[in-house]
Amino acid sequence: MGRFLAAVMGPAGSGKSTLCRTLQDHAADNRRTIHVANMDPAAEGDLPYAADFDIRELICLEDAMTELNLGPNGGLVYCMEFLVENLTWLDAKLEAYDDDELVVLDMPGQVELYSHLPVMRNIMDYFRVAGFRLAGVHLVRPVRRRRRRR
Repeated sequence: MGRFLAAVMGPAGSGKSTLCRTLQDHAADNRRTIHVANMDPAAEGDLPYAADFDIRELICLEDAMTELNLGPNGGLVYCMEFLVENLTWLDAKLEAYDDDELVVLDMPGQVELYSHLPVMRNIMDYFRVAGFRLAGVHLVRPVRRRRRRR
């Protein structure tokens, strides 16, 4: 059948983690197996879904900022580049999954990682070479207009 991966992307507050939880709940209700993973080293606190793996096990933003004296943007770039240099960590996480099980990634929301740097393309290339069929899901936060009082 093939290996499938959906990368859920979008700005902070757009509902990436909520969508991941909803997909996980829907799959469980229908007796399907999907694997949801947090790929955002800046995620704070508990996740709203049961993560099968979490990049914060490898590296987290707060540690990178403290140890390397980086700001949030530089720290996030460092974390994602660190992941690219340590893709064997991903191999170990993914090797136990069956070919017909969907992997859903809750990705970071920082646009610079996608638009100005090759790091996300390198990560997606890793998945493609590993035999995954890729889908990108990009969420946007709706803008609501306020009605003027008359």
